[in-house]
Amino acid sequence: MSLIPKSLLARTALVIASALLASQLASVLLFRYYSQSPRVQLIAVGYLSQLKTIRAALEVIPLAQHREFLVKLREEKGIRIIPPQRITEELEPAPDLPATRAVRERLHEQLGPEADIFVYQRPPRVLPSADGVQGTPPPVLITKLPVGSTYYWVVFPRSRVIEPDFSLAWIGWGVLGAILSLVGAVFLMWRVIRPLEALASAARALGQGKTPPPVTEMGPGEVRAVATAFNQMRTDLTRLDQERATFLAGVSHDLRTPLTRLRLGVEMLPADQDTRSALEKDITDINLVVDQFLDFARDESGEPPQRVNLTQLAQGAAERAARMQITATTELADLPPLMLRPVAMQRAIDNLINNAARHGGGEILIQTRRETDGAYVLSVFDRGPGIPVSEVERLKKAFTRLDNARSGESGAGLGLAIVERIARMHSAKFDLLPRAGGGTEARLTFVA
Repeated sequence: MSLIPKSLLARTALVIASALLASQLASVLLFRYYSQSPRVQLIAVGYLSQLKTIRAALEVIPLAQHREFLVKLREEKGIRIIPPQRITEELEPAPDLPATRAVRERLHEQLGPEADIFVYQRPPRVLPSADGVQGTPPPVLITKLPVGSTYYWVVFPRSRVIEPDFSLAWIGWGVLGAILSLVGAVFLMWRVIRPLEALASAARALGQGKTPPPVTEMGPGEVRAVATAFNQMRTDLTRLDQERATFLAGVSHDLRTPLTRLRLGVEMLPADQDTRSALEKDITDINLVVDQFLDFARDESGEPPQRVNLTQLAQGAAERAARMQITATTELADLPPLMLRPVAMQRAIDNLINNAARHGGGEILIQTRRETDGAYVLSVFDRGPGIPVSEVERLKKAFTRLDNARSGESGAGLGLAIVERIARMHSAKFDLLPRAGGGTEARLTFVA
């Protein structure tokens, strides 16, 4: 199962989201490398510089003036210096954060191994709020500063060691930018995809033998160019179909009169019965070809669909076949009405029966049924030599025959092409399948 979506819109969104994610990750890494790390080192240098200044002052200032110096340092700089005996609790080492790690390394390097940063957890107390809720204040960072033979605890403001964490704001801005970019990309792609979907729908309708209305020429220039080319192709195909239909209908109509005269002339020939029968058969074959030309030239798309019972159409086709001396048995199921073009469907069924009678030979069976998946099926079975699977699709095209695989009868090769066109017009499926025991099943499948 592929994880890559199939639609252009989903693929575009995936590509843009991946690009945005990679861009955000790269920007975070660059920020950490070029901005955050140097700032941490700068904070560590400043922090250590103040500690060295404080230690130097404590070593120089007389002991009697230490208190005055400590009070002034607290008032002006916010830095508290606590004698060692004032803190008796066990202190925990400061967490291993980038800033504290940088300060700890420099402390050990320049002030000795005894210098370090610890965390003092103040006891719970009533926090200033509207309801006076008791809570735990944030921990205090305390630096152990060796001074001569003793040491002091130095409490810096928290912001001097641990810089504010803007990661959530950074992530939030990245997510917001990604969402805005995706929304903009989806809107732009929707403007592209909407005319493409209309173009695809019109192309499907054209492939089914319908004449769709011209597609709206909108969207980017390239998409408009495709829509313009499609509309021109649609116009050309419609014109070619009309010219072909006019040509075939005209030729077929013009052949009717001389064929009728030929038939009358054959009946009056002073020839033996076998010769006249052969000539009459040739004229009948020519008439059948002319009829196929006329059927192929007709435009069934103008016939409005209506609710028709497929079984009744099959029964009517069997009765017409009987009047033409074609024997066909029926196995007809009771089916509900379908939306069909009745005249076109009658023509399709008649072509299947005539094709089975002329080329298949043997018994002919007309069957209607409903499949387990809900589809409705009409089948015409024969007992001819069958059709090779490799030739099935070719035989559905106009002016193609398979005389060497069938009985060798003449014809224009239009019967199956007419059935295929009418099937596409009804969104049905036309199949030529091997029949059990020999022969061919011509099947029309209608989706419910």
